[in-house]
Amino acid sequence: MSTAPVSTTSSGARLFARAVAVCSFTDVHEQARAFDGWSLQYTQISGGLFHGTSSIVWIGGIRLLVEHLDKVIMQRGSVPSDRLAVAVPLELEGHARMCGEKSERDSLQVFSSGSEFEFFSPDRHVLVNVEIEPERLSTDPMRVLGTSLVSRPIGPLVPMAAEAAGNLRNLFKQTLAAAAQSSPDEQADTDRHIELLERNILYAISEVISDAPGAAPSVRPTRYWSLVNSIQEKLQDPASCPLSIAELCVQLGVSRRSLQYAFQEALGLNPIAYLRAVRLNHVRRELRLGDSVTSAATKWGFWHLSSFAHDYRVMFGELPSATAKRFLRRD
Repeated sequence: MSTAPVSTTSSGARLFARAVAVCSFTDVHEQARAFDGWSLQYTQISGGLFHGTSSIVWIGGIRLLVEHLDKVIMQRGSVPSDRLAVAVPLELEGHARMCGEKSERDSLQVFSSGSEFEFFSPDRHVLVNVEIEPERLSTDPMRVLGTSLVSRPIGPLVPMAAEAAGNLRNLFKQTLAAAAQSSPDEQADTDRHIELLERNILYAISEVISDAPGAAPSVRPTRYWSLVNSIQEKLQDPASCPLSIAELCVQLGVSRRSLQYAFQEALGLNPIAYLRAVRLNHVRRELRLGDSVTSAATKWGFWHLSSFAHDYRVMFGELPSATAKRFLRRD
């Protein structure tokens, strides 16, 4: 992790830094921690060793975080209520899904639209996450505008015209490039520069939210999203987590075919692979907390340890014993 000097206002608000942090990750749980103050959980769905990065830049009361993901990731969490958090895809292979809606490359993703969000990213996804804290903005007019955006009802997805989406992406790319090229000496007296950058970003986002159809809160989940959502809740507790599709169908009173349709339409995934992936992620979290391989595996219903070890390695690129040893050494 690299850091750079940070300017502050008289009230202690953070102003500007170059690359506050540039980090690489091979663990989705570590990557999720880059989002300061968020309640956030990442679950790796597609198999293979994960590689992700995050690059963070502060510009007054605005935080830009560029996130690279190379696996299908289920993200569940919430944003502090005093912040606006949106994201613009830079690269997108496949469809992302926000709260059950398909998210295209020209969609503005609004993570702060509700008390909680659920976001599925495809195998390759590069986002610019924009987080705005109104009280940290440089001027009173900016703070007023920022506060109005935080309090305004916005749907989880705001469709953008191709030109508007392209302009927004270019603005963020130029801002990130300028931040990376600036030197600490040039940052000593940059209040005016910070204000201009804040204004450009804040008004650009405000225009997209105000002008785009669907800016009002309008969740249009896929037909089967409520069923998939109820399944996700069952998978969070080892006492209720089903160990097979047959068990899941009986618990919910649905047919295997209906379950297959639901996952395909809502997530584009196979329910068997999804169930296994979620349970394997739960085991990985237990190992990170210091549990033994046998205890963590059996807790989440993996009784055939050799088959479990194989599945774990396919999913995460290492044996469960390697994960356990790595976190044991940290203690």
